[in-house]
Amino acid sequence: MALEMPEELANLEANGGLFAVWMLLQHLGIDADIQQLVDVCGYDSENGTTTIGLAVGLKKFGFNVQFYTDHDPDLQESEKLSYQEAEQLNLPILPALNYEQIQQAFDQNKFVIVYYDTLEDVGNHSLVYDVNADEICFFDSFDPMPAAIFEQQRRVDGICRQVIVVESNNYIES
Repeated sequence: MALEMPEELANLEANGGLFAVWMLLQHLGIDADIQQLVDVCGYDSENGTTTIGLAVGLKKFGFNVQFYTDHDPDLQESEKLSYQEAEQLNLPILPALNYEQIQQAFDQNKFVIVYYDTLEDVGNHSLVYDVNADEICFFDSFDPMPAAIFEQQRRVDGICRQVIVVESNNYIES
């Protein structure tokens, strides 16, 4: 799938999380306004987005969303607000998924957005393009990442293993 990222999205600093959500919406044929994504996902130009903020944004779009996370001992103020919103929206907060569980969700035709540390030491959200027992691929980088490296990058200091799983067959227009 060759899509050109809108200039408005490309010009945002730390846009990986918004790109993942935008790509998911594009895949479903939903043309979202970038400013709307910024607003519903809690984007901030200094830090980008948080995983819980992305999950809340997708829930606000009417998707059936599950958020999986390790305990985060160092929540940012924006994360605290997003967790409060998640509770109001009845968005389930569940224990972190391991690699095999990510693969199972993907194999069940669910959309999966993962959070990990890139090899350049930057926290990143990516929509999974493909995953198997040996490697994982993302829409923002078609170069496969070996499963062992991905798991290593999910465990570096300052990174919580966080995953958003979105049901692809029950989008409700709001």
